[in-house]
Amino acid sequence: MEIGIDIEEIERIKKACKKWSNRFLNKIYSKREVEYCFKKSNPYESLAGRFCAKEAVIKVFEGKIFFSDIEIINKENGKPEVYINNKKADGIKLSISHTKRYATAVALKE
Repeated sequence: MEIGIDIEEIERIKKACKKWSNRFLNKIYSKREVEYCFKKSNPYESLAGRFCAKEAVIKVFEGKIFFSDIEIINKENGKPEVYINNKKADGIKLSISHTKRYATAVALKE
């Protein structure tokens, strides 16, 4: 069993989005992830949460995958699911949370 965790300041992700715009978004997130996050009243909380989730997943794979390989998609009930190279990653559990200042995520690979 492997575990990965990450925490980020939401403001840091917001600044990266403002500074690098689409260059940053396209490097880190899929089109679906960006569309999902920007439907939220504060998209930066969701973007930061997904950033943390991807970092946590990278850690459980010991750095053998990259941000662009990972997509976090929420089921209708809100539960996040991990997709790697467009395939559902069975055996990976993911939890994402945030406050007004920080986002965090934990990934568990069984």
